[in-house]
Amino acid sequence: MISAPAPFYIESNIESIPTLESSKMKLFHILQNENTNVEQVEKVISTDPAMAAKIIRLANSPFYRHCQQPLGMHQSLLTIGLDMVKCIVLSMAVMESFNSSSKRAVHLWKHSYAVALMVLSMGLDKQEKETLFTGALLHDLGRMVFLYKVPSAYIPLFDFEGNRPDIGLEQDVFQTDHTIIGEAVAKKWHFPDEIIGIIKNHHMPNNRASALIFLINTVINELEKDQPCEIDQYSRMLTGFLGKSYKDLVNTIIHRYKTNTVIIENMF
Repeated sequence: MISAPAPFYIESNIESIPTLESSKMKLFHILQNENTNVEQVEKVISTDPAMAAKIIRLANSPFYRHCQQPLGMHQSLLTIGLDMVKCIVLSMAVMESFNSSSKRAVHLWKHSYAVALMVLSMGLDKQEKETLFTGALLHDLGRMVFLYKVPSAYIPLFDFEGNRPDIGLEQDVFQTDHTIIGEAVAKKWHFPDEIIGIIKNHHMPNNRASALIFLINTVINELEKDQPCEIDQYSRMLTGFLGKSYKDLVNTIIHRYKTNTVIIENMF
């Protein structure tokens, strides 16, 4: 039984949300430069023991290991690739801002990682790839705010199997939802308008970028529940933004998700 609605006042609640940790965001921006090399990244990461440990642990996981010798930092970066490093950097920056190590938060980040990894190859050019990747990783930012600010009210909204509440339920309880809150926090953190738009519209797409995130998010949600991916009800909208080939994308997402599940698990 859900308790009586308790309005979530955005301005007062996000005022106390800390800014993203500067050294990690510095590295994230370095990684966005196409001229960045592994040596530059290694130099910055060497000053952050927690991040270095996470990268080395992932590179030495069973999914990546192809030799008996443990990999050091340089080989670890080459093994997992700079796109994966970028994923780790941004997520660690956000997780540290929210001190989000709870079971629900970790599950939420696994989902966000999965969406980001799926969309990475779907950009038409480097700029769109960067936008899609960052937007995918942050699409559920508002959920993280709910877990950070009102965990006792938000956690009961997850169902028995741990599935995330939908927008309608959030609106019933808080008179707002995670897309609105995520948009407000992304603005506070000065992310570009294109990324803010993905966060705001990933449940109600208004362009190609938000439609891609919507599609991937929807498919992965069904896969996480071990349910068939039924998206015919969204056919008209998806065709309008992505063309009829969106059906081929669904098969690609399903295949890549199953392939990358091991990577995602080893990141935590």
